[in-house]
Amino acid sequence: MKVGAKTPSIESIRLLHTLCQTENLADAAERLGLSLPTASRMLSQLREVFEDRLFTRFPGGLVPTRKAKLLMTRTEAVLETYDALLAPQTFDPARIVRDIRIGCADNAPFSVFPNFARELLAQAPGVMISYLPLSDDRFSLLSSGEIDFAVSPVMTLPPGFHAIELADTDYVLTGRKDHPLARKAQKNAVSTADVLRHAFADVCYHPRPGASWTSLRESVFPAWTEGRSSMRTTQFLSLIPTVAESDLLMVLPRRTAEYMEKGGDIVIIRTEEKSIRHKPQLIWHHRANDDLELQWVRSILLSCAKRANP
Repeated sequence: MKVGAKTPSIESIRLLHTLCQTENLADAAERLGLSLPTASRMLSQLREVFEDRLFTRFPGGLVPTRKAKLLMTRTEAVLETYDALLAPQTFDPARIVRDIRIGCADNAPFSVFPNFARELLAQAPGVMISYLPLSDDRFSLLSSGEIDFAVSPVMTLPPGFHAIELADTDYVLTGRKDHPLARKAQKNAVSTADVLRHAFADVCYHPRPGASWTSLRESVFPAWTEGRSSMRTTQFLSLIPTVAESDLLMVLPRRTAEYMEKGGDIVIIRTEEKSIRHKPQLIWHHRANDDLELQWVRSILLSCAKRANP
């Protein structure tokens, strides 16, 4: 290639490639949608760039020179790469290989968005799903990309974040299946006075970064704030075995309680007091908004949540 020569355009490279196939300038120009004068001018520029005639005339057409034939093999690879670059992206979930990291409470995968893992992995077997603790620095983790999504109750979002509602949930009181209140509730809903005679196993959280710990019970049943807490943790599932074999009571999201009640170890205890409702949201940072793979994952999660919480 001539030193200092102008780099040939992709249109010129395409002309060279097509001309090697047709051996006729008029046919090549027509195939590429070029006027004959334009094609002739582009051929002259190519001859200057590569310092070779590239084609010699013969009756009825042009014959590629040895150099043109060598260039032909290279132009094919260049054009394939260029066409692939400009081709519309086709999305195939089966080709995704990445870790999808979701910050959430330990009950969320079966309570808020059940069947998500089954549906996702059936279509994208190369994905690994990581359910991670929902920490106070969730927004920092989302903005840095350490987690892709967070599932959390309604809160004020900082700039640069998106959220969509997953469910509308209420909360219920639970205890072991032969708990005194469970037997009493078979006839009538139990009163607040009845409830407060017993101690609680409480799930606790920070309502906002830097705030003191508060229990889910106090948050959703304000009338039970004076209740005594005998056990505390940040996870739901770790308390249930203890509740199933003790007189402790526990407040759970209704869907989680219904799921656990099927196992027969704990039951929902009807109460006169009704809970405040929460609306868990799926939260993500703007950096993930245009990620095609995360868009697809988000659609699967939302679909599962909506079917479970119509």
